[in-house]
Amino acid sequence: MAFYPILIDWQGMPCLIAGGGTVALHKAEVLCNSGAAVTVVAPEVCPQLETLPVTVIRRPVAAEDTDDKRLVVDATGSIEAERMLCEACRERGILFNSACRVGEGTAIFPAVKQQGRTTVAVSTLGASPAACALLRDELAAHVPGTMDAILESMAALRPLSREWFDDQKTRKTFLQRCLNGMIKKERPLDPEETEVIRQEIIDDKIKEES
Repeated sequence: MAFYPILIDWQGMPCLIAGGGTVALHKAEVLCNSGAAVTVVAPEVCPQLETLPVTVIRRPVAAEDTDDKRLVVDATGSIEAERMLCEACRERGILFNSACRVGEGTAIFPAVKQQGRTTVAVSTLGASPAACALLRDELAAHVPGTMDAILESMAALRPLSREWFDDQKTRKTFLQRCLNGMIKKERPLDPEETEVIRQEIIDDKIKEES
């Protein structure tokens, strides 16, 4: 397995979930919260699934159900259905997630926690969902409650750093020092504090060149 984490905009993306139990419900909630257009195919579905903004088709899943989908999730619990969907997805170049066997899929749902603009995601490649949740919560606990304000300030400093400094290395140093200061103070820097860092960078460059 050679998985690499990447954030994808799922807004309006057509996705298929095969199965109608609690596992399918969890996957559907995640995808619906991301704005995906979810179709659930299963002979029976749990009542909670019908409260979500999904299209429900009550019958066994078929290979043709994968047509035009961007992601297919197998939550049927059936090895035969999993193999059929996996083969169909590979033929069509569609991302496939197996809720039962990670090694059979080409996509994994990590343990995720979102705090404003910050997303913390952890995966153990299916080895331990409990470990995923534990690590996710441990990491998320270190994200300051003011992180959104800090990120907005950092976004505003990036174009300014290009005006103030010619080379990328110096800009990177400046931005890193500003970020370190914000994380330590758990708030954005005021203009005076930013100017102190800017002047320190300028003084360091003068010393290096002298």
